[in-house]
Amino acid sequence: MDQVEPLQMPPLVLYAGKSPAFLLAWRRGTADGQPVWEARLAVPQSQVDVYGHRVHGLNYRWAPAAELKQLPGVDYSPVPRPAPGDDTEPQPLRMPPLVLRPDGSPAFLLAWQPVTGEGGTRWEGVLATMPDQADLRVEQARAAASEITKLPEADYSGVPAPGR
Repeated sequence: MDQVEPLQMPPLVLYAGKSPAFLLAWRRGTADGQPVWEARLAVPQSQVDVYGHRVHGLNYRWAPAAELKQLPGVDYSPVPRPAPGDDTEPQPLRMPPLVLRPDGSPAFLLAWQPVTGEGGTRWEGVLATMPDQADLRVEQARAAASEITKLPEADYSGVPAPGR
């Protein structure tokens, strides 16, 4: 079967000393009249709506570099930053789209893969788990396509699949 290269997750940082966030880009800014670096972040958030249902999403924001902590062993070299003397904002890294796993927890959809076994071929989603404050890691997982719930507001057109 054809294999595809899954989407890549942007590197993880610790924001404001407690929140895991994905680092998407750097830009130059000013604070109190002084030049500073600012980071474009995607901060995972989950909350309960008025009906008691869990709602998952990403909060995109710019934050001062001083509010971030880089994590050991994480490669930050893919994060775009302006060249010296260039003050334009670079194109940020893209976040893979969110889905819900079979247990209802959120994850990022990295690719679709065919799996051949007894009874024929079925499709699986290659997923990246959502980090939390206790475990600042993103793990890969797999789930049957029939057990993954797509979110109506997400764009899945960029998710690689064999034959695309």
